[in-house]
Amino acid sequence: MSKAEPPRVTIAVPCFEQEVFLFECLNSLVAQTIPAWEAFVVDDGSPRRIVERIVANYGDSRIHHIRHDTNKGLAAGRNSGLRAGRAPLVLCVDADDFLDPEFLSATLSRIETRDVECAYTEFQLIGLANDVWRWEPRSLDEFATMQWLPGAGVLMRRSFWERVGGFSAELRWNEDWDFWIGAAELGFSFERVERALYFHRHHRESRTATALAGTSEWIAREAILKKRAAFFAQGDRAARFRIGGLLGSARASRTANRPWQAAWLTARVMAADPARLFSQSPPAARPQAHSSFAKPSLRRRSEQQAKRLLWHAVKRGLSVDLTELFPSDKYRSSRDWDAFAPSVHRIYGYLSHDYPTLDEIVGRIKARSVLEFGCGSGRIVPVYLLHDVANIWLQDLSGTALDFCRQRFFCQKKIHYWQANIHAIPISGTIDLVVTSRVLQHLIDEEEFRKTLHHLASLTRYFYVNEAGMESAWRDPYLKGRDYRQIFRDLGWHIAEHGRLIAEDGTPQWWMLFADQRKASA
Repeated sequence: MSKAEPPRVTIAVPCFEQEVFLFECLNSLVAQTIPAWEAFVVDDGSPRRIVERIVANYGDSRIHHIRHDTNKGLAAGRNSGLRAGRAPLVLCVDADDFLDPEFLSATLSRIETRDVECAYTEFQLIGLANDVWRWEPRSLDEFATMQWLPGAGVLMRRSFWERVGGFSAELRWNEDWDFWIGAAELGFSFERVERALYFHRHHRESRTATALAGTSEWIAREAILKKRAAFFAQGDRAARFRIGGLLGSARASRTANRPWQAAWLTARVMAADPARLFSQSPPAARPQAHSSFAKPSLRRRSEQQAKRLLWHAVKRGLSVDLTELFPSDKYRSSRDWDAFAPSVHRIYGYLSHDYPTLDEIVGRIKARSVLEFGCGSGRIVPVYLLHDVANIWLQDLSGTALDFCRQRFFCQKKIHYWQANIHAIPISGTIDLVVTSRVLQHLIDEEEFRKTLHHLASLTRYFYVNEAGMESAWRDPYLKGRDYRQIFRDLGWHIAEHGRLIAEDGTPQWWMLFADQRKASA
């Protein structure tokens, strides 16, 4: 956007403890094919107070920072961002989501050519789910049953947003639904772009927040019933809306292991309208995500635990490596990672289950340089950016995976990419931290593994490992598990920290941080 060109769209990005996801969100704004926008990132009282630094690092005059001294909620954050701007169109984007480069172009074109008040696109889910939410248009009456328009990801005229009254800051749940019910009271026009141009991240933290908030959904609905009395005065809208909230909170309470609350809410439904309790289940209040990672069965979990116990018993008692008892042809030729890169990126590229662990490690050792071996499409990169690591080296054998990574983090200039053999990487000096996450297990040849590990260890002070243990890789022909404690002990390293992660499918992973005492103390 040139200095003479006024912004056409004001974008509000509320952020509370979602800083690690901000980079992809803001990168997606910079990548828009329409550059005439202004963005206001609203730090809603996040305790780390680093949003201002993240925004400043972009050096883009279109991106501004606002901070709330206390956490005021999503609705208040959106209102602060939109009110700070001056463009005739407004848009809310959640901090852990991002846009396709053509999002603004597609939605703005619909508003202008169809002369409507708002336009939205379909949602592509990323992370724990890969569904597409269509947000099929329905009648205004059906807002009494479900929220069929999204809150974030809708481009609208500022005059329309102001006419509705903005988002209700007193609500901490269902503020989107409340806004659209207010719009329905007034009447409005809209258009749907039948393309998935808004990327909605589905991660463990968002699922937990949704589940906990759902237990008190009935309370939020009572507040909406009072505020939007004109809409609910027609027909049985109020009854449908109230009972849907009670049933939804009862289900959420059972999931949250609150049986007495669930029973009390169910009893309220019985007292209000027993027929509704035993009738066909009402539609979901909002789109539901279907996880890409099925929870392992009890049988599978039992088998995995039995293998771990057996392996440890045999290893300690008989000093026998059970993996060596398998025939050598178990390990097949290596995979074509360029061919696999798109599907690996789609399924695993946006997972964040290990972010808190790596966040703590990078901060504790004060890492200023990081080398990630086998980085894939850059899944873990946001953690390094969160700590403003000065030098980030990313290595992968797949050029396709590195291209994905370059596209995601094109604004971050301190990232160095390396596709060639790791032994030729042009690093001078000692790296603070080497990270390997589910990649060394694919090095089947023992000589290749030994040389690679020794070279990586020679470059660094600390070595983070999250790999398949020997007991967890028996049946996968593309994995080879190893005893990393013993391997690093033989190198003269010691284990500084270790812990357990819960993977996407609910199975445990064990991570270890090794330290070279000679380098770590230097």
